[in-house]
Amino acid sequence: MLGLLTQVKIFFLTLLLGVIAGFIIHFYQLGIKALKVGKYTLFLLDFIFWMFMIVVVALGMLVINQGELRFYTLIFLILGGIIYFKTLAARLYKPLKTMAEAGAHFIDMLVSQLLKPVVWLVNKIRTKWRNHHPPAPPDDFNL
Repeated sequence: MLGLLTQVKIFFLTLLLGVIAGFIIHFYQLGIKALKVGKYTLFLLDFIFWMFMIVVVALGMLVINQGELRFYTLIFLILGGIIYFKTLAARLYKPLKTMAEAGAHFIDMLVSQLLKPVVWLVNKIRTKWRNHHPPAPPDDFNL
């Protein structure tokens, strides 16, 4: 049986984990807005993001209370997210938006630099394909 102080510590750490999760979700939302991705890319990014969040919350719960996810810890986790969005999200909107836009700009530059060799190769192949003319058959077939 856990002592009262240990349980209070678990409650507050779980609440803090919920606030951190809310912060990460808020940053992700602003980053997706800044990236302006398509529907299918958004599906993929959402899937990757939620897999990441599962790992973050699972590791946090593992550190806080040996991975026990009970009803009250789930309530405090959700309550931490609600506290973040009700109190801190408005104050952190501008700095997070600036960071998300800078991250989106960096990702755009990185992707464009990584795609340059591919675009060059595709254009080179297209040029060779268009300029290739098979030899004309001979006019006389006299043997």
